[in-house]
Amino acid sequence: MVNKMYFGGVEGGATHSNLVICDETGEVVATSKGPGTNHWQLGIEECATRIIDMIHAAKEHAGFPLDKPLDCLGLTLSGCEQESSNKELAERVRQKDPACARRVHVASDTAGSLFTGAPNGGMVLIAGTGSNALLYNGKQQYGCGGWGFLLGDEGGAYWIAHRAVKTIFDEEDGLRPSPHPIHAVWEVIMEHFGTENRVDLLPHAYKNFDKSKFAGLTQKLSHLALRGDALSRHLFAEAGSALAAHVAALVPKTNARHVRVVCVGSVWNSWELLKPGALKELNIRRVKPELELVRLRVSSAMGAAWLAAKQLDYELPRDDAAFCEILYTYTPEHHMNGNGKVNGTIGNCGSTAGVVGYVSLKERISAATVSNNGLQGRRDKFNFISDVVAVSAPSVVYIEIKDSRRMDLFSGEPLTLSNGSGFIVKEDGLILTNAHVVVNKPNASVRVKLSDGSVHIGVVEDIDMKSDLATLRIPVRGLPIMKLGTSADLKPGEWVVAMGSPLALSNTVTAGVVSSTQRGSAELGLRGKDMVYIQTDAPITFGNSGGPLVNLDGEAIGINSMKVTSGISFAIPIDYVKEFLQKRKTKSPQVSRRYLGITMLSLTPNILMELRMRNPEMPTDIDHGILVWKVIIGSPAYNGGLQPGDIVTNINGKPVQTATDVYAILENSSGLLKVDVVRGRGRLALSVTPEQH
Repeated sequence: MVNKMYFGGVEGGATHSNLVICDETGEVVATSKGPGTNHWQLGIEECATRIIDMIHAAKEHAGFPLDKPLDCLGLTLSGCEQESSNKELAERVRQKDPACARRVHVASDTAGSLFTGAPNGGMVLIAGTGSNALLYNGKQQYGCGGWGFLLGDEGGAYWIAHRAVKTIFDEEDGLRPSPHPIHAVWEVIMEHFGTENRVDLLPHAYKNFDKSKFAGLTQKLSHLALRGDALSRHLFAEAGSALAAHVAALVPKTNARHVRVVCVGSVWNSWELLKPGALKELNIRRVKPELELVRLRVSSAMGAAWLAAKQLDYELPRDDAAFCEILYTYTPEHHMNGNGKVNGTIGNCGSTAGVVGYVSLKERISAATVSNNGLQGRRDKFNFISDVVAVSAPSVVYIEIKDSRRMDLFSGEPLTLSNGSGFIVKEDGLILTNAHVVVNKPNASVRVKLSDGSVHIGVVEDIDMKSDLATLRIPVRGLPIMKLGTSADLKPGEWVVAMGSPLALSNTVTAGVVSSTQRGSAELGLRGKDMVYIQTDAPITFGNSGGPLVNLDGEAIGINSMKVTSGISFAIPIDYVKEFLQKRKTKSPQVSRRYLGITMLSLTPNILMELRMRNPEMPTDIDHGILVWKVIIGSPAYNGGLQPGDIVTNINGKPVQTATDVYAILENSSGLLKVDVVRGRGRLALSVTPEQH
């Protein structure tokens, strides 16, 4: 680092953060990743700690001495809109590690995006779950929007989804007629929320409100719009108009003839749907500057580093073509005729119906009959999930554990203790599943149902409780097998498919992306695991446990293990599985002499924060406990009234901080347990008597 200047930049969101270190030539010399850095969620102290940890990781990776400070560190973080708290955070980072940087500058994540795409002045327009806009004219900054879902978010994904639902309600009530038929949009809404009528939707707007879940409807509406549905196209055009209104509100703050607009967020993936409404709004508002809409190719941590250099009056070199790609160029003269009216062909807006559907009543009527000739073949071309399912599903099996001691009162059959999934890894009948699916079940038999409907008795062969893996075998040969991939090169953001057979429903499929590839067991509070997990937002239900997590090549890259809450699920990396299969050493199930019958997860601060965000009714004073995410039917916990989703805070009057505390109480006590539970907004006192094994 001798005789050179070095600048650091951090892009920080609510869930994850990125850091870069650049030298004075603009070359990236070190990077690191970390968890969320929103100080309103974490507090100043924890936020500062996470930032310093990322700096140390980057310096160590690049071989820089930890005691050699950066010339300046730029932090562009979620929630950093208040100058007083920004100064407090900058000061705390310097106090905790004076050698991290000679100077620390804090700004909002919006500023980070702006200075990545338009460092010399321009606008950033965010349209993700919410929306926000910021203009920098070279001297001052001006904002527009960004007031959250209660007071704004115009043009964002939540705003689009909310308007779709409201349109249905208003049409059904006769309050405000819909401009187009509602049938197709209503079907998508019911499918997304799993409802059958409007009353069923109310919990999603009150008790079970989840902004991200609500906003997720917008992606499905975009697919519907691309198939030509007039109402969904209308909704996206209105969103385009709302986003363009942000631009129109801010451009008077600059005298520039050319303004770059940095477009950030998932809604911009539907630019062709937004464009008709956006161009119409820009023309109505008579926006005069030429607008260059661009999207970022790099992390906005680069903008944070550029901003850091700016604090020292140093212009950090940058390659604009490497940083940005042009989405669209708006030229006022091209879109206006001599009378100030919108020209008949607005830009290059795709299909005619998409353009004229928002200009006049006559044209709206014509837009309702959209030709789908241009859409033919899309199902075959873009159905990548169904292609994965077709290849992988035959090897997925349903596993049912029967209790030979207890009979069902109605059928006379042995009582089902639990169920799960697995998948075939060898043609001679070897099946892989989770250990927790098949152990802790005294006097039980294992039944395996194949994809062809046949049922076979399985024998458990190998068990490893530490990695939660088990194999069982059925007396059948010539079976379809699941190809095993590798988890070492798995990347965050990669598409994955979770497969299983919950409740004997064969080939149940959910899809999502990888949120993290390295979620340590210690971070999750899991006792004695010493391994990392794949975190994904693909829903993993209880019955999916043991099923495969599959990549788009049709390879198993993990085993579905557990779901914490909506959007947070974990899978065991397939590389652990390969090691387990090579050892193939049978181990006795490691069970406590006192058997409770639950699978549990320690509540770390991160998981507690996620639970509070997804359940606003959760008591605010809960700062410890274990989350019950599975209860075995017929077990002591089941008979005592424990349910999945319960939070156990105390047992026999003693606080329960981690799962280890529960094991210790089981091993060091006898008789009945008094269990204090938080369920929803209420608190319960239950009595559970563990079984002796």
